[in-house]
Amino acid sequence: MQTKAEIKGELAEEYLYEFVNLNRGLSIYEISERLGWNVEEVHNLVKKLEEDGLIRINESEEEEKRKRKVYPVGWKDLLPEDVKKSFF
Repeated sequence: MQTKAEIKGELAEEYLYEFVNLNRGLSIYEISERLGWNVEEVHNLVKKLEEDGLIRINESEEEEKRKRKVYPVGWKDLLPEDVKKSFF
């Protein structure tokens, strides 16, 4: 596994996106632990991917703590609206 120092900028976003696709439903903390990346950096990258519409965050209450789980957006939701209309 590559370290964060070896992955920068847009490449880090792509790497994190692929990681989320393979590891759905992890929290930001769990992602940072598994990748060995700083929690704040993972949080910032997750927010960027969320703003780009590639991932979504579900919030839930577990053991009196708020958990934010990260999921990729489904492929159908990534299609342009005109394409969606022609297929669905």
